[in-house]
Amino acid sequence: MKKPVIFAGIGVVLVAAATCIVLISANTNNQTEQQKPTEAPVTPPDPKITQMDAKYLFVGTTFWGRNTNKSARASELGVKYPFSQLDTLKRDEYQAWIGGLECPVTDKGHNYSEEDKIFKFNCDPDYLPEAAKYFTAFLLGNNHAGNQGLEGLRTTRKYLEQNGIQYFGTPKRTAADRNDTEYRNDETDINNCGVVVLPVKAALDNGETKELKFPFGFCSAHGVYGVPGEDFQQNIKSYAAVIPTIVMPHMGVEYQKIHDTLRQNIYRRFIDYGADSVIADHPHTVQDSEAYKGKLIVYSVGNFMFDQTFNVEVPRSAAIEGNVTITAGADELERWNELGEGCLKDKTTCFEKITAAKLAKPTTKWTYDYHATTSAGNRITRLAGQADQTSIGQRLNWKTTLSGLEK
Repeated sequence: MKKPVIFAGIGVVLVAAATCIVLISANTNNQTEQQKPTEAPVTPPDPKITQMDAKYLFVGTTFWGRNTNKSARASELGVKYPFSQLDTLKRDEYQAWIGGLECPVTDKGHNYSEEDKIFKFNCDPDYLPEAAKYFTAFLLGNNHAGNQGLEGLRTTRKYLEQNGIQYFGTPKRTAADRNDTEYRNDETDINNCGVVVLPVKAALDNGETKELKFPFGFCSAHGVYGVPGEDFQQNIKSYAAVIPTIVMPHMGVEYQKIHDTLRQNIYRRFIDYGADSVIADHPHTVQDSEAYKGKLIVYSVGNFMFDQTFNVEVPRSAAIEGNVTITAGADELERWNELGEGCLKDKTTCFEKITAAKLAKPTTKWTYDYHATTSAGNRITRLAGQADQTSIGQRLNWKTTLSGLEK
């Protein structure tokens, strides 16, 4: 009669044992889970630069002195006057504009005399904040940037720096010029080449883009009163061996529509030295262009912002659009950006630091277009109409030139 009680007792014991086993197993599992090392989260690698791209506009003779200044001062727009229609050229589509500033920027006032033929220009500095909205860098290697002497050149550079505008080139074109009494032993940098740091759009391997900086070589070749000295030409060669380099000569016969043999020989030599392109001004009218060894030479882009109005040619220009793709190793492109940032902080030793870095010169691929401009009628630079676009294209011999450029 006691067997049910015994069986019941055994059942209780078995249930209790099973519960203990479950609890022990659970505790063991918990301990095992707690003993497992925590896996560190996987950090994705930093995105790498695959290439750099940019769109630049190279423009011709620019100044706001003399009669342009008179028109501006008489206008309600004031110092905004000569720049007031530049947005017709779609400035926001470009990373940078580079032009030739053909006057010193000082507080000396305007001492040009038509009657006495005194060709000493000056541009007032209060125009510069407006100019800085459009121009990234100015060429100073021309026959008027030194019109106010060495002190005027120093002042010009100071004003440009204060307004965030870079510059390159010198109005002194030969060794003899640079060693004259005024310039001798002067601390001012008077090289014809300089580093200009331009914005670029960097493509990343994750599909994103970001804006970076890239240092280009820009060289002048002031040859209005003769041929640029051999040291100037060798300076171009040394820059082009290290970094992508653009030469913007200030040479040629004024008001002549076709280039001459002297300029052709010199400009082709710059390409032989390794320049990416040669884009010239000074003749005050648009001249032809050519492709030489697959590179662009424009013999004169004419007057971009100038006050001459005595014929249909002088208010017109060809603004040259340059689209560039820069390729190199990802780490090297990062390093080029660092060098560019460094050059913005310290211009004086910039090229030396680039040379010391011993990076391979990146590969550049350029494509080009042109945009005709005019300031006819009111001395306000703007995009020209279709008739001028066609006429300027014919003057440039543009279709033939494009067919000879590197594909």
